[in-house]
Amino acid sequence: MKTASERIVNVTEMLAQWLSGQSYESLPAPVREKSVDVILDSVGGMLACSTLPSVKPIVGFVNDLGGQNGCTIIGHRETTSVVNAAMANGGMAHGDEVDAAHGTTVGGHVAAGLVPAALAVGEWIDASGRDVVRAVALGYEVGGRLMTIFYREGDYLRRRFYPTSVIASLSSAVTAGVLLGFDAKTFQVALGLATYQAAGPDNMMRDPEHFGKTFQVAAASRNGVTAALFAHRGCHVPLDILDGTLGLFDAYLNKPELGAELVHDLGRYYSITDVMYKRYPAGIPNQTYLQGLFSLYEKHGISADDIAAIEIQMPAPSMHMVPKVRHPSIAANVVSAVAALEAKLDFYRIHDPAVVVTPAVVKMQEKIRFILRDDWTSMEHGHHAIVTITTNTGKRLEEDVWYRPMTRLELERKFDGLVAPQFGAQRARALLGLLQNIETASSIRTLMEKLRT
Repeated sequence: MKTASERIVNVTEMLAQWLSGQSYESLPAPVREKSVDVILDSVGGMLACSTLPSVKPIVGFVNDLGGQNGCTIIGHRETTSVVNAAMANGGMAHGDEVDAAHGTTVGGHVAAGLVPAALAVGEWIDASGRDVVRAVALGYEVGGRLMTIFYREGDYLRRRFYPTSVIASLSSAVTAGVLLGFDAKTFQVALGLATYQAAGPDNMMRDPEHFGKTFQVAAASRNGVTAALFAHRGCHVPLDILDGTLGLFDAYLNKPELGAELVHDLGRYYSITDVMYKRYPAGIPNQTYLQGLFSLYEKHGISADDIAAIEIQMPAPSMHMVPKVRHPSIAANVVSAVAALEAKLDFYRIHDPAVVVTPAVVKMQEKIRFILRDDWTSMEHGHHAIVTITTNTGKRLEEDVWYRPMTRLELERKFDGLVAPQFGAQRARALLGLLQNIETASSIRTLMEKLRT
């Protein structure tokens, strides 16, 4: 007998019909508010990442291509085409590990693919702020649901692809399609064209730099916008990419029936409500133990000079995602040592070789031991850690911690910390105000122009 999921057919059509029928007013107020926060958090990260070594080659490449101007390259003076803007800004959106992840996974970056697409297409067609907010909410709806399924079905120890770049191709196509006013059939075409371009080899897990991840998300945002533009021109492909054999779920997970989960509780549950903002500029598996470490520092008034040893318990799969071979903003050995030395983790300092490659960091690494918990197997345990500090006097201080979601005030402080060093405090506050009030903007172009240097 077939399961309830297997009995649902025409998933692509059902999802597309729902997407085409959603107005700004039909979205619940908390969903719209969360979408504004997602845009705010993403733009802060893009501005901070706009000049990182992993982003500069993409911006340089886009500038070398030239072509039709008009769309903003965030943090730069030049403008470019809508597709190239999506690519350049998509690279910035995951140029570092400062962007949000999805709360029901342990590393999936949904917003990074679709917010750049929303801003590029929105600027290109002169969309209103409300239209951009709606596009982000609906693009995230598809991306978040896909991310939850993909992470549940295969962790980093078993799969051979990076789901963020695969999923971002589809979610950015949806985002662009919302802004372009797609009907259901055109959404189906765009989803098919986006899936044709979706790729993401996971060998960037061995990448000591961040360019592999940065480029994959940049390409995904570019691919999604490209798919939407071809669909908008009337191109045609099979309309069932989320259904059955030869579809997305068959190709990547060998489980064609999983597509049915995409339409479960549509309009009642919204995946953007599960977004997880990062409190610290580091990979997701580092977030919880950092919260515990800083809490112990604050509670007990200790500093790096008091530390004899630090023990960090975390899920075994999480450590596979943050090995020593990765970029300093991901590698747990570097992240934990810099955090322990400075009692904080600053975006600009974690990207400064003069900070992360020092004898003091090496010495602190020798004091830190990670204990991998094979018994922490649920997805929820990806947000769990136990931090124990032994002081030079022999005192043991312990914190059993689950990740605490960020408040709106913390998001605002994070934005200031990312943007003010480049744009100045006054300009950072002005941008914050524009982003917080994006829903009142009759045109997104005013905001985008302010994001140029």
